[in-house]
Amino acid sequence: MLIYLIIAAIFWFNPLISNVDILPDVIGYILVIKAFSKASYVYDYAEDVCTSAKKMCIVTGVKVFTIFFVSSLDPSMSLLMSFSFGVIELIFGIPFFSNLFYAFSKMVSDEDGGVYNSSLGSVKYFTVASFIARLVLAFLPDLSALSLDYSMGNTDYSYMRFKPLFIVFSVFISLIVCIVWLVVYLRYLKRVIKKEAVLKINADFDSQLNNKKAIFVAKDSIKATIVIAVASLFIFDIKFGYTNVDYFQDFVFTAVAALAFLYLFIKGVYKLDKMSIALVGALLIHIGADAFEIYANKAYFEKYNYASMLKISKAEDMYLTVCISGICSAVALVLATTVILLIMRVNARKNISNNAHLFSQSDIDYFLSEFDRRTKKNIAIAITVAVLSGVVYSLLVIFRPFAEWMILVDVIFELIYIISFISSTLYIHDEVYKRILTYA
Repeated sequence: MLIYLIIAAIFWFNPLISNVDILPDVIGYILVIKAFSKASYVYDYAEDVCTSAKKMCIVTGVKVFTIFFVSSLDPSMSLLMSFSFGVIELIFGIPFFSNLFYAFSKMVSDEDGGVYNSSLGSVKYFTVASFIARLVLAFLPDLSALSLDYSMGNTDYSYMRFKPLFIVFSVFISLIVCIVWLVVYLRYLKRVIKKEAVLKINADFDSQLNNKKAIFVAKDSIKATIVIAVASLFIFDIKFGYTNVDYFQDFVFTAVAALAFLYLFIKGVYKLDKMSIALVGALLIHIGADAFEIYANKAYFEKYNYASMLKISKAEDMYLTVCISGICSAVALVLATTVILLIMRVNARKNISNNAHLFSQSDIDYFLSEFDRRTKKNIAIAITVAVLSGVVYSLLVIFRPFAEWMILVDVIFELIYIISFISSTLYIHDEVYKRILTYA
């Protein structure tokens, strides 16, 4: 545990330049999740740390992504992004460090509690202050963009020409603050995270694993279910640029679902069967269909546009390939959705049977029959909506040159598609895994 927290601190201490982070903070938060992974199954305070760290993973992960697509466009956008992410990180980061230090206080032994908790407040407040200073110093040089003036054709950069100097000063000050914080924080970690505390966590984890395995089944399944539900957002199409390529590729949804089931297999919560082979096949088909669609769109739109299809015979022939690729992609998505939902249903049913004692307040056979009825209904609705969405998308691709309004129809059906899928997964989450977790 200690080594993970030390490496995480190293990834947090380096100064930021705008929203450019040489040592990505997201890796540090991932390491914190790893450090508290076992404890999170046993202690609520550790689970709170992991939950806060996951939120920071999302924020800092998106921040890394925007470096290449947003911040480098112009100085004003750089200021907007560095300030926005600074505020968002403060909103989620301060509660994270509060939960982290609360966890440290709970890990200190009773005989050492008075000694170490006396310094807890000072180290905690210094950590939060350093965290705030690091973010503020990151965007201060970007404020020079406010001096830009494009009115009347004037492009006088004014204070912008001093921006490199501002960056040097902010990095220098930030580096000093971060180095001091790193030394103080690492000294505190070594005092708090002792071998005895780690051994106690491992012992409690093993005890829970042997006596209350259902808790692990529920928590691992809840994680996988939520990840799959969130991944369904990739079903939504986001297209811009002359190549008409979807920047939210649908196959990512299938790939994430496959990884979620692989995670459950590693945890011993899911057993490989014929449906697993079907999922791998659906993933390969989905990747191939989306690759074919990307190729067809790029090949067509690099030479022609939608209007060309109505005027040039060669463009019409090429657009036929675009239509075929769109239909293949839609069919692959429906196939993948069907397989994912069926696997989730079968696996949830097995967990109900394996933990029947937790449903003792009702007849287990009746509960299973009711579960089958509700899940079949939800899956039928989700698959029906998926098919309709696929049909609408195929028609959009075919008739896009004639009917621009079909974009709106496609968006509506995609949203209904995502909502119906998430609704199906949430039913399994609430009726099975959340119930197991509550009564275990």
